[in-house]
Amino acid sequence: MDTPTASLALAITQLCISFIMVGVYFAAPTERHTRLWAQFGVCSAVGMTLIVLSASGPPGPMLVIGNILLIAACLQVWAGLRAFFGHTTRYSAYALGMGFALIYTLLIALEAALATRLLFSSASLILIFLLCLQTLLVCAHDHSSARHAYARRMAITGLCLLLMGHIGRIVLLLTQQEGTVQAAFSQLNALLVYLIPLAGTVLFFPALLLLNFERIKDQLLLSLDARQDALETQTRFVEMFSHEYRTPLAIIRTNLDILHSKLQTGSASTGHNLEKMQRAVGRLVEVAETAVRSEPREDGKIGPIRAPLQFPQLLQEVIAEAAQFWSEKAPQISFDSAQDYTIIGDRALLKTAVLNLLDNAIKYGPPAGQVGLQLSQQGNCLRLLITDQGPGIPEHELDLVYGKYYRGSRTRLVAGSGMGLYLVLRIISQHAGGVGLANRAEGGTAVTITLPLSTQE
Repeated sequence: MDTPTASLALAITQLCISFIMVGVYFAAPTERHTRLWAQFGVCSAVGMTLIVLSASGPPGPMLVIGNILLIAACLQVWAGLRAFFGHTTRYSAYALGMGFALIYTLLIALEAALATRLLFSSASLILIFLLCLQTLLVCAHDHSSARHAYARRMAITGLCLLLMGHIGRIVLLLTQQEGTVQAAFSQLNALLVYLIPLAGTVLFFPALLLLNFERIKDQLLLSLDARQDALETQTRFVEMFSHEYRTPLAIIRTNLDILHSKLQTGSASTGHNLEKMQRAVGRLVEVAETAVRSEPREDGKIGPIRAPLQFPQLLQEVIAEAAQFWSEKAPQISFDSAQDYTIIGDRALLKTAVLNLLDNAIKYGPPAGQVGLQLSQQGNCLRLLITDQGPGIPEHELDLVYGKYYRGSRTRLVAGSGMGLYLVLRIISQHAGGVGLANRAEGGTAVTITLPLSTQE
């Protein structure tokens, strides 16, 4: 292979590597090493282009800028490699880059011979490659990088080939004599200066990509382990809760029944308060049962209990319960349904979902506020629209309020946990339905629930 062909092959390879390294940034844009390697891609591509464009003319500013950009690109590879292993370069990279720029500019200004410029460029690259090699070898003693051993050895091999090529170039330039046969020199030059560095480039830069992807894989595995631990903790809590909550609630309910039977001749307000406490305990039992069943379980022991149910009848029960529970606010609840609709679902879960929405509509609305429920059919789906006269939800929060523990900015002065809409969305999703939120033009919020109708409809 002649020198021009080998030079072209190396240039094309370096340009391809440059574009690939720019793409690494998008794999992990927050990491410092990917930013530095992306900068390498930009600098090397621009530098290589300028050098190629300046090849047909005398040495000038374009050649100087191109070589400076190439050295800067190599320094960014070294800085990125150190950043990958948790080290900083401080100002050493800047000092090396400025030193090269100054000396190379002087060489061009003094019209130094091509051989002199090549010697200086190769010596500068050898220094940078040695710094990269030192970084990889030092990090080899770090036990945390044992998983990256293959990629690290691949990078070290590539660096050794790059070093061999540029050391060979220096030896060739220093030992070349006037009488050297041109053809033999051209073949040797192509081998040492272009083909060996080409092999080193093909090994070294893919090794950097492999190191980066191994790092991403490790981070994903750690995240998966943490998520698995959290899921196991949550599952243990649900199992413990489902086993332990029944006894204390049963004791409270039994004692309330005893008090209610003994105080039947007491004041009306006392009886009313006891009834309200009994309803609250009953509601707490339902919520606890719902929370246990709404959690996804891999073993299938706990989950939704699906059965055909008349949805309008369920809504009537929920409306009556909400009106009693919030009797002190005297909500004006209206319900409009053209006909009976049958769906397949878990009665307790769906009751909890609708009750949560009614609670929000009443709790955040004014005293004696209007709350409307409208049930209609849309194709094969059942559509429930719940409207209220509350403060509404800021537009930028409409997608955020479904998050666990998230509370809207307009409702934080009212007691709440931020779990209501999260639970509603979870339950409706388990029934292959959807939930939508919108602000009404006349004020308040409109919540839309869609559920698939039973095939028997």
